[in-house]
Amino acid sequence: MIQKVTNKIQRITELYHAKLRFYTFREKLLIGFYILLILSIPLGSYLWAQQTKKAYLSPPAPKTKLSEVQPVTKEIEPLPPQKGVKGISLSNVLSDEEVTSTPQPSTSVTALFGPTLSFKIKIEGRPDNDQSTKLFVGIAEGSVSTNPSFLLSFSIDMPPSGEFGGLSLAGLQTGRLYTAILKGPAQIASSSAFVASPIKATLNSGSPLLLTSGDLNEDNLINKQDYSLAQQSLGSTKDSNDWNENADFNKDGVINTLDLGIIIKNLGKEGASGSWAP
Repeated sequence: MIQKVTNKIQRITELYHAKLRFYTFREKLLIGFYILLILSIPLGSYLWAQQTKKAYLSPPAPKTKLSEVQPVTKEIEPLPPQKGVKGISLSNVLSDEEVTSTPQPSTSVTALFGPTLSFKIKIEGRPDNDQSTKLFVGIAEGSVSTNPSFLLSFSIDMPPSGEFGGLSLAGLQTGRLYTAILKGPAQIASSSAFVASPIKATLNSGSPLLLTSGDLNEDNLINKQDYSLAQQSLGSTKDSNDWNENADFNKDGVINTLDLGIIIKNLGKEGASGSWAP
């Protein structure tokens, strides 16, 4: 009997402790969290529905009509032509012709885009203020050589000052060595090496390149043939039938012993790049 009572008391005690454990602070917090989570589900759904409804009912942003857009226009000023240069005009550049970056031999020049070349010449026998001539300029790769292959070639009307700038070298590779060959109609060729610059290259460090006079037959040599051509016009003036303008090296309007003396002084000289076919 006593044993049964003891067991019953022990069972009641265990149930009491179990009931107290259920109401511990930790379990109360856990139950509160579950209740809050359950309540937040309908509340969140309600707030999301209100936000969606507001966005749907908002009026769309006004659209700009095409007719209200004002076009922006700007006049393009044409590039001024370069004096003394026969070459590509702006209309040529804007044509439908195919444009390549590979340099091609030509007899024209353009200064519309860089890099560029500048130089100065001094024609033997001429006054300093009269260096005007029809000048050939050829650009070859590397150092000067016999019968070079020109990557670029130009025919330039040189001004009386003998200075020229802005000669386009488009197509040449920056940092590489090239040689410029310059020749007048009665002078043997002169050469000057330069390294292609991304902006501007200058021949002979800006000093004049001397063009030696006496080559009347355009073979890049000064010899007896040139002397004979000058003798045929000896004593002639601009009004004479046998006038040879190229033989008037000092531009005094008459072919005389002064001009013959220049040829005699330069007999046997050969221009840069060797003999040219007349």
